[in-house]
Amino acid sequence: MESKKRYYRDIDLIRVLSCLAILLYHFNILKGGYLAVAVFFVLSGYLACMSAFRKKKFSLVQYYQNRFFKIYVPLVVVIFLSIFVISLLPDVIWLNLKPETTSALLGYNNFWQLHANLDYFARHINSPFIHLWYIAILLQFEIVFPFIYLLFQKIGEKIHKIVPCLGLGILSIVGMVYFYHMSISQNMMITYYDTFARVFSLLCGVALGFVHCYYGSFIPNILQKKVVSRIVFYGYLCVLVGLFIWTDATSKYWAITMIAATIISMRLIDYGTVIESKSSSVGNRVTKFFANISYEVYLFQYPIIYVFQYLPIYESIKIPMIIFSVLVLSCLMHFYLSGEYPLRGIQKLCYIPGILLGLLTLYGGYQYVLAEDHTEEMKKLEELLEGNEKIVEQKQEEYAKNLQQEQDDWFSTLEDLENNENEIKEVVKKLPVVGVGDSIMLGAVDNLYGKFPNGYFDAKVSRSVWVANDILLDLKKDNLLGNPVVLNLGANGDCTLKCKREIVETCGDRDVFWITVTNDADVHVNDKLFDLAKDYDNLHIIDWNKKSKGHSEYFYSDGIHLTPAGRKVYAQLIYDSIYGIYAEKYEIKKQEIIKQHEEEVKNKISFYGNSLLLNAFDNIQSIFSEANFIVYKKFPYSEVNENIDKAIEGNLLTYKIVFAFDTKDNFSKEEYESLIEKCKNHEIYILAYDKKTMDSLSQVEENVHIIPFYLELENHGEYFMADGVHLNAKGNEVLANILKQEIQ
Repeated sequence: MESKKRYYRDIDLIRVLSCLAILLYHFNILKGGYLAVAVFFVLSGYLACMSAFRKKKFSLVQYYQNRFFKIYVPLVVVIFLSIFVISLLPDVIWLNLKPETTSALLGYNNFWQLHANLDYFARHINSPFIHLWYIAILLQFEIVFPFIYLLFQKIGEKIHKIVPCLGLGILSIVGMVYFYHMSISQNMMITYYDTFARVFSLLCGVALGFVHCYYGSFIPNILQKKVVSRIVFYGYLCVLVGLFIWTDATSKYWAITMIAATIISMRLIDYGTVIESKSSSVGNRVTKFFANISYEVYLFQYPIIYVFQYLPIYESIKIPMIIFSVLVLSCLMHFYLSGEYPLRGIQKLCYIPGILLGLLTLYGGYQYVLAEDHTEEMKKLEELLEGNEKIVEQKQEEYAKNLQQEQDDWFSTLEDLENNENEIKEVVKKLPVVGVGDSIMLGAVDNLYGKFPNGYFDAKVSRSVWVANDILLDLKKDNLLGNPVVLNLGANGDCTLKCKREIVETCGDRDVFWITVTNDADVHVNDKLFDLAKDYDNLHIIDWNKKSKGHSEYFYSDGIHLTPAGRKVYAQLIYDSIYGIYAEKYEIKKQEIIKQHEEEVKNKISFYGNSLLLNAFDNIQSIFSEANFIVYKKFPYSEVNENIDKAIEGNLLTYKIVFAFDTKDNFSKEEYESLIEKCKNHEIYILAYDKKTMDSLSQVEENVHIIPFYLELENHGEYFMADGVHLNAKGNEVLANILKQEIQ
């Protein structure tokens, strides 16, 4: 094995391009830039193998010492320097500082992130170290690589060179299969962060290193010519760049493209090592320089992006400033730690910044040591939120079930009301009507039985009012006095007011229908009947006198007794009068039922909120036990808006609506106005968690009530948990009581 160190510009070009792809991915510009990590894994495995083969005698101590200063020390500097800078930002509450930093320092950050449920693809800016999962896998690989190398190198010496090449190749293929299996059977993040799922790219690099060291490149001689190899190399490079540009992490083919990026990287390395380059040329020196600081660039970029989100800087200049900061700090750290300065005189210029960098790093380490670990506290909160989320989900199901039952019952009630209203005529026809009258009723008795088949009619010629009460008492005694009672008496002589009162009172709570007489000028009965009816709600006057006036065809020549035509109209008038009273009573009952239902509906209330309400659910639910809770840990405006639309469409939106969100899902003025417009016929209560919400909703409609909860929070910092967002037990109790006061 030759010890002479060769320079391959194309390999450095791959490193620079991959570093740029990851940076653009972190800026959310290049959606497939995450694939570049697979390229770095292949390069790491390949370069580690090539470096080991160059050594005449491989030393574990020397290897780990080299890795410590090249990989671990820069990592420690970036971590502690980031902690120092973040400590200067008062608005940053980084709860995971202690456990996350520990995981990064000890090389298990990828597993920690899996446990902490952080999503690299969601661009979480809640952590400055979310990108260090890659470094964790790299550190794990660097620990075991010497043993992998020594094992397969010994096999190659003792058995045959082809054996380690085939063995590593088979392991790489098995790793690919395992990775793909994980991608279709497990959560994407488990696959992406898991060391055993990602190791195939590193093994591919190691396998390629063994092949090159034992057999050289497998590229045919005709393709090794400079022009041809360049064309093929840049062809592969274009394909890789295409994957960077068009392969989104949400694509169902992401795992296949990851494998493809690994294979393309191997081909790029194969062609990139065909032609050596002169490292002294200006272009090559620039490429080599950026390739040499690619590791530092990777380390610094995410912490700097994290810090810049809290700085009041115009968006238009934020990205250029981030790139400038990343390059300056990466160069400074690389020069200082490696001792490699591209130009004379730079060393002196970097001396003071380097010392300052070291001091700030030490201070950041000191802050790390002093930092509290809120893991248990936040774990309990997470367990509480998850538990409450399940309870809320169960409550939502119960509420939906009860609401559906209520609606079914109400629709059934409405249907019954409708059916009953349609059946009143039949009901009236089947009534056990009792009629007591004189010859007028007697003449029409057949018509009356035709209208009331279940009736009982007692009518005689020349009957006066005086005998009516005795007749009614006898019927009552024999349990034959039905309801209603129809009286047609008075044409043969009136009785006293006391007599009439006795008649009505004998009927009790039954409806009494008293028919006016014709030719009242002789007997003067009708006016007294109308006066009497004013004293009894159950006494109704059937004005036959008015109905028959002007209809001589209804009467015989005496003007009193009824012709067949008159009997027919007479019976119909009695039926219509009874029907009218029953229909009126039914309508009153119907309206009472509807009004009662409307009042019940007005008392219904729905809570829309995120983890703020989820955290305080026990307190709030104990007060608003019948409320509907639409509450999730994360509840963005788009989902709330969609939920409201569905409730409106299904006629499920309650009369009272409460919106209560903390700053994690707080809505803009326009978003609140949109929700208010949708719910304009409802009583709306908006919990102002911060002053910004209160100010944005200073002018609202009469149906909107703003609850200035932020005033309570401003004066009582002790209501918060360590994250400065979620409320503790006392804060939840206060929140529930304020909602009770404002709403009930």
